[in-house]
Amino acid sequence: MVLAVTLCLIWIVVNLFIILPKRLSREENLFLFLTCSITIMISLLIPAKRMYFGDHGFNYSVEGTIAFLFNRNVIFPVLTLISINLVQDKGLWKKSLTFAASFLVFILFCKLEEKHTIVTSISTLILSVYFICYYILMLFLLKVFQLLGLKRQSGDE
Repeated sequence: MVLAVTLCLIWIVVNLFIILPKRLSREENLFLFLTCSITIMISLLIPAKRMYFGDHGFNYSVEGTIAFLFNRNVIFPVLTLISINLVQDKGLWKKSLTFAASFLVFILFCKLEEKHTIVTSISTLILSVYFICYYILMLFLLKVFQLLGLKRQSGDE
């Protein structure tokens, strides 16, 4: 059942990404997707080590493991792409509203499916701090990537 729900969520999230307007180029979206995936993989390495290395006391089904991997490698990065593309709109009000909505979606998603998203139970405060730091890091890395692209374009001319 958890795998069916996860696949349905992937379908919804990917379709949202396709439908919503994108302010970033394909290269910027690809860079963000890969950066988000790597960041999430590294940050969930410690909590998920029992699942990765097959701890005998840790009972995790194959469906649960696949759902976790889909959440980690598809849903979270694509949700981040949607959020950052929407934040690129003009106006502080829209940016604040987008950040608040994406913050709520991430927190609720992680809290509703803790076993299949973040593996272990952690407090909402720590999860909130993680999300804020993660979001700021992604925005910072996007800005650096954009500046490097501009520098490269001006160097080519």
